[in-house]
Amino acid sequence: MRQPFYVIDALAAGYATVHRQPFILLFSIGLSAYLWLGSAITLALPLASDQSIIAQWLGTLHAIDARTLLVITNLIPLLTPGAEAFTPPPLVLSTGQFGLAVIGLNAIALVLSSVFLASLRQLMRQEQPWLQTTLAHSVAIGIRLAGAVGVALSIVALPLALSIVIVSIMPETMPFFFTGWIALSLIGLVIFGFTPEIITLQRHGPLTTLRASWQFARRRWFSIATFLAICTVIEFGFANLWRALAMQPGWLAPAIVGNAYIGSGLRAARLQFYRYYAKM
Repeated sequence: MRQPFYVIDALAAGYATVHRQPFILLFSIGLSAYLWLGSAITLALPLASDQSIIAQWLGTLHAIDARTLLVITNLIPLLTPGAEAFTPPPLVLSTGQFGLAVIGLNAIALVLSSVFLASLRQLMRQEQPWLQTTLAHSVAIGIRLAGAVGVALSIVALPLALSIVIVSIMPETMPFFFTGWIALSLIGLVIFGFTPEIITLQRHGPLTTLRASWQFARRRWFSIATFLAICTVIEFGFANLWRALAMQPGWLAPAIVGNAYIGSGLRAARLQFYRYYAKM
């Protein structure tokens, strides 16, 4: 009979993975440094004379940095600067340029995340980090991640678009749709939260991966929800601490490194958690 594998065991195994090769922290350190030292990418405000629904919706995107909130393919831990952080002036783009920037950022994030996950996989399995093997695993992971993201977007795109249109026409429905999407997001996080780990450790296609994630969640719903909740509290709790520390003179670099360590260890712990319960 297998020994119980508690949350603390997964965390210990995850951080032991990071300790074996601290170079894995460079992914998070590099991207976080770019977010703090580089210019934000924002959307230009529409003309004041344009009062259409689309113009109003685009206006809400003006305050969003495309490098952070709109990078949906990123799986590398990031320390994002708060609104009070001192960052370079933003790069304001037109609608077309902003769309291309979002596509480009997601493509870059997908590539880097694939290499990051492939490197974690090799560390976890204590494999020799051969360049050819890492690249092969990275390409396979990237293709499957892109497929899974495409399937997920195709499912939620129409309901989300309808929700936005209805809220624009009837603002009083905002609380209903907001609560509903939050609830669906939490349920989806438990059901499909281990999709990146399944893709990293197994050779499944996008649809097979999503089905495997559903089957995994169905068998261990409470354990998964508890583990993910604890990881989320740790990650966001420490992120607020590191962000406050980064605002102090001379403490930006230590804060970025600390966040990279906490976040990368949690990502490795997720792999160890799935690996144990999937009996791999």
